[in-house]
Amino acid sequence: MGQRTWIEVDIEKIRKNILKIKNLTGKKFLASVKCDLYGMGIKNIAEKIDDLVDFYGVACLDEALELKELKIKKPILIMSSIFPEEVEQCILNNIRITLCNDEIFQKIEKISTKFQKKAFVHIKIDTGLGRIGFRENEIIPFIEKIIKFKGIEIEGIFSHFATSEWKDKTYANHQLNIFNKIINKIKKICKIPIKHIANSGAILNLPESYKNFDMVRIGLLILGVYPAKYLANKIKFDCAIRGFTRVAFIKDVEKSTPLSYGLSFTTKRKTKVATCNIGYGDGLRRCLSNKFWLKLNGEKVKIIGNICMDQTLLDVTGKNVKIGDVVEIFGDNFEIETMAEISSSVPQEILCGFGSKRVKKIYINGK
Repeated sequence: MGQRTWIEVDIEKIRKNILKIKNLTGKKFLASVKCDLYGMGIKNIAEKIDDLVDFYGVACLDEALELKELKIKKPILIMSSIFPEEVEQCILNNIRITLCNDEIFQKIEKISTKFQKKAFVHIKIDTGLGRIGFRENEIIPFIEKIIKFKGIEIEGIFSHFATSEWKDKTYANHQLNIFNKIINKIKKICKIPIKHIANSGAILNLPESYKNFDMVRIGLLILGVYPAKYLANKIKFDCAIRGFTRVAFIKDVEKSTPLSYGLSFTTKRKTKVATCNIGYGDGLRRCLSNKFWLKLNGEKVKIIGNICMDQTLLDVTGKNVKIGDVVEIFGDNFEIETMAEISSSVPQEILCGFGSKRVKKIYINGK
């Protein structure tokens, strides 16, 4: 049966990207695979990269347990704050806990004592993103308290940048300075082996974010997608994903013909229109209507009219096209990054949209 809409994921390119980052930074590598590796399907990727990565990063317990079922060998860190009722499963499965409040610490004390099993934790510092974590004036008293309990091993300490991909590095440097300041204070109390703050944007834009620390956390660049298009000038990565759909219907319409929901487009000339089997239900965001293009035989063809849930119209006037022809949605020309710019969004959100389960993921190995 022919595919309607699909994405090819190139495992060989993913491995090359990971190796390039490891060679660049010389640090431990945490693969941020949350949200099913931004919708690209971690189940078919994790075992193929397990020999290269040092850690996996996920957003929740369910994602961590899914990785555990895949028999991967490397440690898993839940990078968000968990709930007290999830502590037991984390400890029993050796899943690393982000520790950033007293409620979780108290639960760890109880569960660790009950099972006589250590909890591995990474302390989260809020240096200015404002989501979760201890602030500068809170962290030292907390560290002094938890190091008295032998059932906790503080494996790591980390923070998150808010603007690592920006050209203006003022705020990122502000966050980095706070993180350094806290690390230097903690050194006087205890030794924490893994310190990490660098993400995809930071390793390209802020080398000092990894040079003095122990690990980098990478999601987008695993796939060869950049957090901002201009950062592609720094280091070349291989785009490991290509999206495709097919032409389902073709018609010729006269000048002044309105098209699609909301009548946002009216033809200015006689126009050949191709209907493709992709819509916002597959991840092609509606706000790209009349502003973006797809590729037919390597040539850009403009999206006309509002993108529907399941279908999109293309202006294929003058093109040799037939039903069943393959149309490229995105590839290695920064289409994901461009979609994000047009949508006033970020590449991560664009990718997650294409994670729709009806967009089949096909895994290739350099072929």
